[in-house]
Order: sequence, then structure tokens, then C-alpha cells
Amino acid sequence: MFETSRDILNLVLALCIAGFTVFICWMIYYVIATFKSVYKVIKEVGGAIQQVNNLVNFIKDKVEAGSEIVTGFSNKVNDLFATIKDKLNNTGSYLMIIGEILKRMFDFMQDRKDKKTTKK
Repeated sequence: MFETSRDILNLVLALCIAGFTVFICWMIYYVIATFKSVYKVIKEVGGAIQQVNNLVNFIKDKVEAGSEIVTGFSNKVNDLFATIKDKLNNTGSYLMIIGEILKRMFDFMQDRKDKKTTKK
């Protein structure tokens, strides 16, 4: 079957090339599967960002409409709406928006409570 050492070398080279080909195909399969997973994640994140953007725009529109209605109220309420409006324009600080809104709302409610107790 093998007459010279060159025949053995050719057989070993053929087996190595076949093994390397199988490895490359296996590696390409996993790279494609990884890219597919990354694409799905990016698509979901893009959808979530779009929903957050829609929510922010909706809140911004409602705040602007509410600020026009509420112009006759006290300066604290106007400051609250102005703060919300300013913070919503800067979409990079969502957590700061929530903290500031809660702080202003708490202060406003506390002032109202204090006014009610002083009237009694």
C-alpha cells in the first residue's frame, strides 16, 4: 500500500488538511451564531431605546401642555414644570430627572401640608 515515505507524508497531510477544514467550518458556524445573537440583542436594545424615546417625548408634550394650563399656580409649581421641561430636553440624565422631580414634589406637598396646618 505505502511504497515510499512520501506516500505516508501525503496521507498525513491529507488528514491534517481534512481536520483543519472541519475545525474552520466549526469555527465559522460559531462565529455566525454569535453574530446572529449579537444582532438580536442590538435589535431589542434599539426597540427599547425607541420606546423610552417615545415615552420621554410623550411626557415632554404633556408637561408642556400642563405648564400652559398651570401658569396661574404658585411659583413652586411653575419651577417644578420648568425643571421637568429642562431635564427632559437633556435626555442623558434620566435618574437625575426622577430624583429632582421627587424632591420637588415632596417639597411642594410638604409646603401644602404646612399651609393647611397653619390655616387650622
